[in-house]
Amino acid sequence: MARLTAPLTEVDAALARRFPGERPGRQPVHTCYVPADRFAASTALVWGINALAALDQHAASPAALAAATGTPEHLAGPVDAHVRRVLATEPVQDLRIDLEDGYGIRADDVEDEHATAAARAVLAAAAAGTLPASYGLRPKSLDPAVRARGLRSLGLFLSTLAADGPVPAGLVPAGLVPAGLVVTLPKVSAAEQVTVFVQILAAYEDRLGIAPVPLEIQIETPAAVLALPALVAAGGDRLTGLHVGTYDYSAALGVAAAHQASDHPAVELATALMQLTTAGTGVRVADGSSNILPVGDRDAVRAGWRRHADLVRRAWWRGIYQGWDLHPAQLVSRHAAVAAGLLETLPAALDRLSAYAAARTEGAVADEPATARALAGHVRRALDARLLDDAGLTAAGLDHATVHTLTA
Repeated sequence: MARLTAPLTEVDAALARRFPGERPGRQPVHTCYVPADRFAASTALVWGINALAALDQHAASPAALAAATGTPEHLAGPVDAHVRRVLATEPVQDLRIDLEDGYGIRADDVEDEHATAAARAVLAAAAAGTLPASYGLRPKSLDPAVRARGLRSLGLFLSTLAADGPVPAGLVPAGLVPAGLVVTLPKVSAAEQVTVFVQILAAYEDRLGIAPVPLEIQIETPAAVLALPALVAAGGDRLTGLHVGTYDYSAALGVAAAHQASDHPAVELATALMQLTTAGTGVRVADGSSNILPVGDRDAVRAGWRRHADLVRRAWWRGIYQGWDLHPAQLVSRHAAVAAGLLETLPAALDRLSAYAAARTEGAVADEPATARALAGHVRRALDARLLDDAGLTAAGLDHATVHTLTA
């Protein structure tokens, strides 16, 4: 047996490297995109203020919010309380400063200034305590027409963050970039683009003396979907996420504009393949956005909330726990849908997980280990959202160590 199984030693090591398991730390429930020329140190705070204003104007009571977002009536109170608390304390969990489609093509000197000013605003937000836990930049792609422009902006942004550019003296020490930085590479079509971009990031890091910058890849071309395993391999340890580009991808497949959405079968096939490719690797998958914004009169705002909440619920049902938000008012439907989804099944998840944890020592098996991991993931997300506290965990016969162990 030792002789016959010896060749598996290298396979074991390779599989352990390729499938390390879930990435530690909280996964943000969304990524908010803000054009670079509109980003300021106060942006996350202002988004929360504007979202609260929309909530007070169009759904001032828990019952009204429940009706507007499709929340079960028995959860109206807790969901409303959660939304108001989050909007007042941490409305934006992940923010991307956009120099790509949401920003457009500008004169070189204009984009230079916006890339630099955005980095200065990040530093100011970090100093003021208003920077989201995760933030970053989406430069232009490596397509030939915009390659040089995108890499120049990336360099300006990183060098300013690292105090290698025109940063106010004393704001941050040289080489110290605020924690949570990530860079998103859009419109990828080939693994070679990812390989080159990783090398470029490494060169900037070496020159500026900064820590490795995590990378996300945007999947918005048919070629990218067909090359998913190669893209993930090219990203290596640096790769933390795959984000679907709903509208570019739909358009590339010939889907009519009226039918382009993250719940279109073609897009859901792409995100399912993204999940399949990244399962067990620690790379997280993020859904796209809803282009039906909650703006206008009350009926229009509530229709936008309902559509957005439905998309969030469907994504969570499919095991995709992060998506894009493009407008402050979408924070209302995002956090409402997340809270309702977690709260509705949390009691059952706690009961089943507690029974499974007890069965490990008492000899009865209540659920498969894989199911226990899913249950622990649900409990962990409830803890991250502060919808479950230590007292509730203890009352269920669980603790943080057990949840962590079962999630791993």
